[in-house]
Amino acid sequence: MSVTVNTKLRPAGKANALRREGLIPAIVYGPSMENIPLVIERRELHGLFSHITRSSLIELSISDDEQAETIDVFLKRVQYNSITDEPIHVDFYHPDPNTPLKLHVPIKVVGRAPGQDAGGFLNVLFDTVRVHGLSKDIPHLITLDISELEMGEGIRVRDVDFGGVTPLLSPERSLVTIVSPRGMEELEEEEEAEAMLETAAAEEGAPAEGEEGESKEE
Repeated sequence: MSVTVNTKLRPAGKANALRREGLIPAIVYGPSMENIPLVIERRELHGLFSHITRSSLIELSISDDEQAETIDVFLKRVQYNSITDEPIHVDFYHPDPNTPLKLHVPIKVVGRAPGQDAGGFLNVLFDTVRVHGLSKDIPHLITLDISELEMGEGIRVRDVDFGGVTPLLSPERSLVTIVSPRGMEELEEEEEAEAMLETAAAEEGAPAEGEEGESKEE
């Protein structure tokens, strides 16, 4: 999937003044380039959000009003206004095309399983899969078709074609399963117990396990 977004070199002026003009400050950086401050039109940015995932490779067009240069980037980070929830700054990352990187690729589940029609429940164990490979080979999305899954069946990592990248999960790990009503009750009990443990750890000042989420900053 190829998406192009148009940006311009950032003009002089305070960030808030640029935002009032409908321009969102941004920056692009990477291991083989100097940081470049940019601006992107707010409507262009919203259009970008509607077409990409966190692992989409984007064609970033950078214009200085005389000529434009295009480079491949990933959307690295978005800062939001804590009150309006509107984006106020964007970071783009330009990878070295010859150096493998690790990135989380979102999972999309499609279809309806016969096991669901038999009373089973869809259990999605992972929202993303972390993969390792060159930027050009990183998929924009991993689609899992569950239309042939019966009760008790699932899709494992080994069942998925990841193309030119390597998944950083065991081949035997299940990504989605169709579980019986009794199995779903047991899963809910396990999740409730885990939530109670995390709450207790937080109250004691200990961080819960897991990756830190992306924060929203003003």
